[in-house]
Amino acid sequence: MNSKVKNKWIQFESKKEVRLRLFCLPYAGGGSSIYRSWQKLMPEDIQVCKIQLPGRENRINEQAIDNMEELIQTITKQLLFYLDKPFAIFGHSMGAMVSYELAKYLTKHTPYIPEHVFVSACRTPDIPDMNKTYFLQGNEFLQSLRQRGGTNEVLLENKEYMQLIEPTLRADLKLIEEWHHNNIDILKCPLTVLGGIKDKLVSPNILEKWDRYTNDEFKLKLFDGDHFFINDDTHNIALTVANALKQ
Repeated sequence: MNSKVKNKWIQFESKKEVRLRLFCLPYAGGGSSIYRSWQKLMPEDIQVCKIQLPGRENRINEQAIDNMEELIQTITKQLLFYLDKPFAIFGHSMGAMVSYELAKYLTKHTPYIPEHVFVSACRTPDIPDMNKTYFLQGNEFLQSLRQRGGTNEVLLENKEYMQLIEPTLRADLKLIEEWHHNNIDILKCPLTVLGGIKDKLVSPNILEKWDRYTNDEFKLKLFDGDHFFINDDTHNIALTVANALKQ
């Protein structure tokens, strides 16, 4: 059995032979545990590296980063130790925004270019978020979380839990809601976009617009589910990624 190797930012299982590393980024408020089952679903030569952002799970007492530029530069510093192998990047919702920005930054500012980028449940950066909620207070903020979905109602009603996680949720929502730029920075690698057929936040029509963001192969994969289909269909999503990364 592979022994688990962890550091503050990147969690993975040690493997004797690694052909490619898959860096996975979570959605708003989520942590690396979203991808806890993915390693078992990947080919033996792919190493799943789960990125743990501050302000969640084992890093709950750390302050979350609410500025995209700062977050990308900070993650890049951590990843440089792990880019000795070919790599791909996957992210869902907020994590997809970070994945695209990270791939763009690495391509522009380092010698490292991802083999593949996976964007899941995410609008294109040229579409602004017109529903700003991160600054709301009290019941208004809770109601905005209910409308967005993805947070269990029992947890929303748990005052101690919300007091603990609210700063991270606000920081993540600020990242999401302020992420917008009209420049189309084209990736130099294949881009696979995933979406939920019943997603009311990011429709398939919006997902199709990602085809302008790569000069390589573009694919759109749709799954039965809403914005958080990744929680309901983890197995098939992971297999879709695995098949795309096979030699």
